[in-house]
Amino acid sequence: MNHNHYHVLGVSQTATMQEVKAAYKRLAIKYHPDKNPGNLLAEELFKQANAAYQVLSNPSKRALYDLRLQYQREQQYRAVIQHQPRRYDPRHYTTRAPAGVDERHYKKRPPKGSSFSRKDWYITLAFAGGLILFSLLLKAVMDHIAGEDKYKTALTYIADGKYTSAHRLLTDAIHFIPDKAAAYEARAMIELDVYENYTSALQDLNKTISLQDQPSAQVYYMRGRSLQQLEQYQQAEEDLTRALELNDRLWHAHLKRGEVRLFYLHKYEDAITDLSTFLRNSSTRPEQVEALTFRGFAYYKQGQLRQSEQDYRAGLIADKENGRLYYLLGRTELEQQQADSACAHFSRAYDLGYSAALLELRARCQP
Repeated sequence: MNHNHYHVLGVSQTATMQEVKAAYKRLAIKYHPDKNPGNLLAEELFKQANAAYQVLSNPSKRALYDLRLQYQREQQYRAVIQHQPRRYDPRHYTTRAPAGVDERHYKKRPPKGSSFSRKDWYITLAFAGGLILFSLLLKAVMDHIAGEDKYKTALTYIADGKYTSAHRLLTDAIHFIPDKAAAYEARAMIELDVYENYTSALQDLNKTISLQDQPSAQVYYMRGRSLQQLEQYQQAEEDLTRALELNDRLWHAHLKRGEVRLFYLHKYEDAITDLSTFLRNSSTRPEQVEALTFRGFAYYKQGQLRQSEQDYRAGLIADKENGRLYYLLGRTELEQQQADSACAHFSRAYDLGYSAALLELRARCQP
């Protein structure tokens, strides 16, 4: 389509059939070869006018020509648009204005082919960290539940006298809850009073005290007894004193501290005070006899022989088969020049199985 038929005839694309015919007649007369002999331009223009009239005077050909003409204009328009630089028009956009050079180049682009951005890595790491934290929390909760269950079961076993099973369960409870002071204290009680493993008892009691802000008087009392058995007498006295500071009605602590002071620290007056306090406030028969024996010996060491004899005799009233008391009474009587009575008591002590009395009998009571 080298020539636009409408342009050749000089009419618009909306021209009527009459306007097309009139325009053709005008051009045909003007450029007819008979009027322009030998004029090649006129001859060419006449041919163009005739070709244009043949198309535009036929409605079907004209309609097809108009479609082709419209398509040609669209193709030309597209070609022009593609070769023109784009211009930013804020009226055509709802996003923000283009970023400046500094902003556009602030972040490095991820390498080509990379499927994870930095944000993706952060999300992945946060998820993994949360999963690990949840697992640790779940394990801590389950360990706590298991430890508490074993601890409570161990207490029922202790009440039933099943100390071996209780000790094992307490060890398991400590494994699950290593900061449970009560479990260490309960296990120390078994080690001290049942197994007589004083070193292990001391270790558990030290751990108990380290885990508690305010350890109880009972804990210090137990540790004082453990220290006594391990021949750490000064520390034992300190712990028993601490127990009594926390609970001055812990009468057994008076008895144990009196024993430590009497036999190992040789604080006879202090021992007598402790033993007297215990005797005034305790009514347990075996321990009453023990306290009377200790205080009688303390009086003996102080040279208070009458008081010593009274305590020994009071002990024998409560326990008539106590060979040691007969022996100690005999010693006190010898110091008071009561040889016959002393020998009779030595003999009684020996008959009851107290073998140390035999030496006194041979040395003091030969016929």
